Amino acid sequence: MLATQQIFLIAALLCFLTFLALLSVASANVRGVRELLLASVLGMVGSTLYAFGRELPPLLAYEAANVTYAAASAALVGAYRHLADLPLHRVRLAVSVGALGVLAALFHYAVDSFLARSVVVSLFQVAVCGEIARAVLAMRRSWQRPLYIYCFVLAMCALVATGHLGRIASLALAHRPPTSLLQPSLLSISFLTAVALALPALAMGGLMMAHRQLIIRAEHAGNHDFLTGASSRKAFFDIAALELARARRNGRPLALVLVDLDHFKGINDRWGHQAGDAALRRLVDSARGALRAVDCVARLGGDEFALLLPDTDLHGAGVVAGKLQESVRQAVSGAEPAPALTLSIGATLITADEDLTSAMGRADEALYAAKAAGRDRVIVKGPAPLALVPVRRRA
Repeated sequence: MLATQQIFLIAALLCFLTFLALLSVASANVRGVRELLLASVLGMVGSTLYAFGRELPPLLAYEAANVTYAAASAALVGAYRHLADLPLHRVRLAVSVGALGVLAALFHYAVDSFLARSVVVSLFQVAVCGEIARAVLAMRRSWQRPLYIYCFVLAMCALVATGHLGRIASLALAHRPPTSLLQPSLLSISFLTAVALALPALAMGGLMMAHRQLIIRAEHAGNHDFLTGASSRKAFFDIAALELARARRNGRPLALVLVDLDHFKGINDRWGHQAGDAALRRLVDSARGALRAVDCVARLGGDEFALLLPDTDLHGAGVVAGKLQESVRQAVSGAEPAPALTLSIGATLITADEDLTSAMGRADEALYAAKAAGRDRVIVKGPAPLALVPVRRRA
C-alpha cells in the first residue's frame, strides 16, 4: 500500500503534468485556462506541503498547506465559471480561502482539534464541488459532443463531495478518530488517495473543456467566411451533399441560387476596399433577412455567393432571389455615402438524378446569362430552356 507521502507526491506530479498540458493551449486565449494553470501550480505546492508535513514546521504543514490547497480549489471554481462565461467573483473566492485559513489556525492554536480542522476543510471542498457542478450545468444548453467531458466533471464533483461528507461522518462516529492527516490507516489512506487525485482530475476536466472550445473555434473558422460570416465554400459543399441526399430520400425539391455582386471591382476602385467589404457584408445580412433558418448562404469566393434552398421549386427560388435584390437595394449601410448595389442572380433546381457539379454548371450559365442581359436581374434555368424572371430595373 502506498504511504501518505507518496500519494501526495503523485498528486503533485499529476498537477505538474496537467500544467504542462495546459501550457499547450495557453496561447490560444481560451477562457479559463489561466485559472486552470494557477490551480495546477497551487495544487503542486499544496500537495508537496502535505507530503512533507512531518518534516516541515507546523505553520507550513497545517495552515500553509490547507490555504494553498484551498486556493487551488478556488482557482478551479474560477476556471469553470470562466469556461461557462459566468462572473468569476474573485473577491468572494479570496475571502472564502482567507476564512478557511483563519478557521484552520483557530482550530490549531486556540483549540487544537483535528476533527474541527477536517470538518472545515471538507465542507470547503464540498462547496467547491457544488460551485463547479453549478457552472457546468449552467452551460448545459451549449454542451457540445462528446458529452462525456461534462459527465466526467459532474461525476468527479459528486464523488469528491460524497467522499468529504463521508469523511466527516466517519470522523464524527469513530471510536478513536485519527489525530493527523498523515496517520497511516486504511480509511485515511483510501480517502487521501481519492482526494489527492481529485484536484488534478478536475483540472484535467477543465483542460478537456478548454480543448473542446478550441476545436469548436477551429471548426467555426473552417466553416465560415471570416469577413461576412457566411458559410465557407467547403461548408457549402458539405451541406449541399447532406441536403441533396435528404431531397432524394424525401422526394422534395432543392433549389440552388448563385449570386454575383454587380461591378464589384468598380466599387473597390472608386470607393475603396473598405466599401467593398461593407458591400459583401451587406449582401450576406440581406440574404439572412430574406432566407429561412433551413436555408444556407455561402461565400464561394470573391463577390460570388450561393444559396441553397431546401423544399423550394424554381418559382420559389425566383421569388427569394427577387426579395434578396430588393433587400440589398434598400439596405442602409450607415450615415456615410455608399455605392448603390445590384445583384445578378442565376437559379436552378438540383434534380434527383444529377450531382451537384452539373447543377452548379447550370446555375452558373443562368448567372452569366443575367450578366449578359444587362445585370441587375434574375434568370432561372431548369432542365427546360432559360426562363426569365422579370425584375424592376433601377436607374
